[in-house]
Amino acid sequence: MEKKSGDRLLIAALAGSVAAVAANLFLYLLNLFLPGETVNMPQLTLEIFLNTGAYTVLQRVLGFLWSLVIGGVYTFIYILVLDWTGWRQLWLKAVIVVSATWIFMAGLMMNTLSLATKTRDNPPAIAAFYVAHLFFATVTAFLVDKTTQQDSSD
Repeated sequence: MEKKSGDRLLIAALAGSVAAVAANLFLYLLNLFLPGETVNMPQLTLEIFLNTGAYTVLQRVLGFLWSLVIGGVYTFIYILVLDWTGWRQLWLKAVIVVSATWIFMAGLMMNTLSLATKTRDNPPAIAAFYVAHLFFATVTAFLVDKTTQQDSSD
């Protein structure tokens, strides 16, 4: 079985943060074309901590930074799954891990914590949020593959 080497935490932090930036920008662009209320990842992370509708610049920056942390956590889970299941089919496994995490976070946690309540009746916004997560999975798989090295001694 092919094994990759490298510091898992640093790879997750780097790849997850970069992929989160890409996904945030991708979702922002998708939201430009959607009618009604939309949701973005920094806004959603702010709602976990703040109970307000209007955000200051500092709060938006904190939400953006927190979304980078969440990207790193998603990516760390993904790398652990790769270590457990093998380093093949990286993109497919990224989609599986991110989708499963998305269902848990967007489905269970968002409903439990009453987050993004304005978008629950807007299927295009929910679909865009999920598509952005698939984009995140794609970028994550690419970056993890590029930032790890094959260990040919196996």
